[in-house]
Amino acid sequence: MWALLGDLKNVVGSRRFWSGTVRLTILVSAGLAVLLVAMSAMILLFPLALAAGFALHLYVRRALRQTSRHPRNDVVIEGEYVILEPR
Repeated sequence: MWALLGDLKNVVGSRRFWSGTVRLTILVSAGLAVLLVAMSAMILLFPLALAAGFALHLYVRRALRQTSRHPRNDVVIEGEYVILEPR
């Protein structure tokens, strides 16, 4: 058994092979983790963004409809004032 492991060490190239394999494994797992987080965020946030956009659309439409029905004539505030100057 030990002879087989020794032959495997010579064939595989020991440190060089394993360091490259470990680096590739870490890179692939980090990429999959980032992809998982991005997809989860998209799956959660995309419907919320659609719902918020639709609600904003309805709110703006209702506000514009109300202002077109009831024009405001009381935009100007009238008042009297007196200037007081010390003598």
